[in-house]
Amino acid sequence: MDFGLTETQELIKASAREFLEEKSDPAVVRAVADGDSDAIAELWKDVVELGWPSLTIPEEHGGAGLTFSDLAVLLEELGAKLAPTPIVESSISSWIIERFASDSIKSDLLPKVAEGEVLITPAIVERDASWDPESTKLAATRSGSNLVITGEKRFVAFAEQATHALTLVRTDDGEPALVVVPIWKADGVEQTPLKHSSGVPVSSLAFNELEVAETNIVATGDQALKAAEELIAAGGVARSAQLAGLGRAVVDATVEYTANREQFGVPVGSFQAVQHHLADMAIAAKQVNHLVHSAAWSFSREGYSVDTAAQAKIAASDKIAALCWTAHQCHGAIGFTWEHDLHLYTRRALAWKTDYGDSAFHKEKLANAMGL
Repeated sequence: MDFGLTETQELIKASAREFLEEKSDPAVVRAVADGDSDAIAELWKDVVELGWPSLTIPEEHGGAGLTFSDLAVLLEELGAKLAPTPIVESSISSWIIERFASDSIKSDLLPKVAEGEVLITPAIVERDASWDPESTKLAATRSGSNLVITGEKRFVAFAEQATHALTLVRTDDGEPALVVVPIWKADGVEQTPLKHSSGVPVSSLAFNELEVAETNIVATGDQALKAAEELIAAGGVARSAQLAGLGRAVVDATVEYTANREQFGVPVGSFQAVQHHLADMAIAAKQVNHLVHSAAWSFSREGYSVDTAAQAKIAASDKIAALCWTAHQCHGAIGFTWEHDLHLYTRRALAWKTDYGDSAFHKEKLANAMGL
């Protein structure tokens, strides 16, 4: 495959860099980490105006009709600037709805997602913190033409800003179902903000006999599990793209720092041990970048490849987190201070490495796909 960017992707990359340089500087990232919801709302408004939530939504539903590879280019730039915006959550939710939902759900929701009227976030994880769809216990009892949902989902990103949650439940006949659940100021939904290392809003959602129309069901039974598996794979690749951008930014910052920081009258970057660190970091960042774009390409071409999606998330989870710790070694004591931006990248990398399954989770997926 060709790892070069298309003309469209070059435009996405250039426009994203220009926008994020102004709109997602460290001051914004820190403000969001301190709980400034207005900063998130302002950034999201600008992102919607740029049309980014519509990127992979088909043109027939008001979207741009671009590919997952195009989305990965954008996400890499978002990761490089730690942009606190729910593009991943919105994009993979609309991706799954487009591939698995009924025509009525697609025609109702996707144009609203593209316009920014609706924001959907995945709600998969429960008390056991597992990303395995088979472990779902959230109860949904059928009552006439409705589902009555009772239970809890945890670690739901941007739930405070979302209008809907793409939620995996288990119905009273024991079958799984993937449902679009309205959560914005809904009776029967209680949100509890969680203190999270990522620096973006993460909540627990408690459902107390929340009634949802059966027409909101995206998929049931084996099809629901398949949709959930693809959602997790898509989320893993999307998060890996952000980690790739994060890693690139940390490498660039560390090279700049070591070239200017002097010790014993010379730049510390001239020391062989530091040069070895920088080389290892650059190689790791490039490896992750290639695996991510290979996985994104598989989504664009085939729906998705279990193998390449797992490989991308394994590499991104392990290598980028390790890269950040190496950067701290190169920065010395200054890198560990609250005032330095490096800790923002490290915290985000540690949070993202577990999102949509950590490396152990995806190693098991990869082994199963290989028949091991």
